[in-house]
Amino acid sequence: MLRFGVGAVLNYSLGVALAWMLTPSQFGSVSVLQNVQFLCSALLSAGFPWALTGVIAQADGRLGVDAAYRAALVGNLGFGALLALVFVGAQITRGVVPGISVATAAVIAATIAIASVSTTLQGALHGERRFDGLGFMQTTGIGMKVALTLMLVSLMPLRIGGAAVGFLGGAIAAAVVGAWALRDRLPRPGPIAWRATTSRAVSMGIATSAVSLILTTDVVALSLIGQRHGVSAGDIAVYQAAAVLARAPYFVAETLSSAVFPFIAKAETAAAVRSWFLAAYRWVPLALVPLQLILLVAPETALALFFPAPYERGADLLRILAVGTLGLLTADMLLKTLYARGLTASLARRVPIALMVEAVALAVAVPRWGTTGAAVAFAVGSWTGAIVLGQLFVSHYGTSWPSRRVALRYPLTLAPLVVLLAAADVVPELPALAVIAVGLALYAVAAVQARLLRDDEVARVRTFLRRLRPKRRAAQA
Repeated sequence: MLRFGVGAVLNYSLGVALAWMLTPSQFGSVSVLQNVQFLCSALLSAGFPWALTGVIAQADGRLGVDAAYRAALVGNLGFGALLALVFVGAQITRGVVPGISVATAAVIAATIAIASVSTTLQGALHGERRFDGLGFMQTTGIGMKVALTLMLVSLMPLRIGGAAVGFLGGAIAAAVVGAWALRDRLPRPGPIAWRATTSRAVSMGIATSAVSLILTTDVVALSLIGQRHGVSAGDIAVYQAAAVLARAPYFVAETLSSAVFPFIAKAETAAAVRSWFLAAYRWVPLALVPLQLILLVAPETALALFFPAPYERGADLLRILAVGTLGLLTADMLLKTLYARGLTASLARRVPIALMVEAVALAVAVPRWGTTGAAVAFAVGSWTGAIVLGQLFVSHYGTSWPSRRVALRYPLTLAPLVVLLAAADVVPELPALAVIAVGLALYAVAAVQARLLRDDEVARVRTFLRRLRPKRRAAQA
C-alpha cells in the first residue's frame, strides 16, 4: 500500500506535469503512447507472471517452482518480443501513436521487450510474498520513469521521443531491481515446466488481458477510429485528463486484491475465501466511493485543481468514466479471487464477454458521439465484467450482505460529504479545496461514529497517531 501511495503520487504528478508542459495535441499523442505501453505491460502481466504467482503461492516447497520460474521467464520474453513486433507493424501500417518518428517507435518496442522480464519478476516477488522487494522494484521503476521523462521532455525538441525514452529507462530500472530482489530465488539452468505453466498462463492470460483491454481500449479506439470521425489529438488529451483522475481508484483496488491473493490461494473453505475477498473489497465503499463522489458531484473542480483550463470541458466525461471505474475495479478484484481458486477455465470463457461488449459499443458509439461514446462504452464493458464475474463468485462462494444497521448508516455518513461537494463545485478553486477537505474529514468522523470501521482498525490508527506525538515533540525540541 505504501508502494501504491508513492507510485500514485509520482504517476499522477507526471500526468499533470505533462499536461502543463505539452500542447493539447502533444499531450494527446503522449496519452496514446502511455496507453499502448500500459496495455502491453498489462498483457505481459496477465499470463505467465500470474501463473508463476499461483504456483509459488500454492507450493509447499521448491519442488516444481524452479521449473515454473524458467517457463515463465522464457515464455514471457517470447511473448514480449511478439508484442513488440506487432506494435511496430501496427505503427507502420495504421499509425497507432500519432506524430512519432521511427526511432521513437523503436524505443517503444524496446520498452515492451524489457517489460516482459520485469513483469515476470513482479509475479515471482508477489508469489514469494516479498512485498518489500516488490514495492521497491515498482517504486524505483516509476521514479526513474518520472525523473527521466520530465527531464527529457523539457530539454529535447522532440518531446514525444523524450517521453518514450523516459518510459524505457523506468522499465530497465524496474527489471534490474527485480532481479536483485530475487537473486537468491532465480533458478539455474534446468528443466522447464512448459505444459503446466503455459496451460495456466493461457487461461489466466485470456481473462486478465480482457480486463486490461477494457481499461485501455477506449483511448486507443479514439486514436484509431475517432480520428476518421472528427476526434482530434486535443480531444483525446481532454479524454485522457479525465481518465487519469477517474481511474485512480482502480489501481488502489488492484493493490488490495493483489495483497490478499496469496492468502485466498491458501484458504481451505468457501467461507475463508469469501472472508478474505471481503477483507479487501470492504474498503471500496469505505474509502474509494467517497473519493469517487468528488469526481461525480464536483468534476469541474477536480479537473481545475490538476489540469489547465482547456481540460475542464472533460467534466461530463469524468462523471461517466468514474462510474465505469467502479465496475472495472469490482471485476478485477473478483477476477483475482476466482483465479486464486483455480477457476481459470470459467474466467477465460466469461471475461471476454465484457471486452466484446465494450468493443461493439466503441465501434457504434465513437463514430457518432466521439469521446462521450468512448466513455459510455468503457462503462458498459466494465459493468458487464462485474456482473458476469459476480455471478460466478456467488455460485461458488455465496453472498454475505451487510447488516441492516450498516445498510442504513452508510448513506447517512455520506450525506454531509455530498452536500459539501455540491457547494465546492460552485465556489473558486482554493475555497473549493478546503470545502472538499472538510467534507472528507466529516465523513471519516461519521464513519467512526457509525461504527462502519472495526474497533481494532480504529485502535491501530490511534496507536499510530500516539507514536507520532513523541517524534513531533522531539523534532520541535
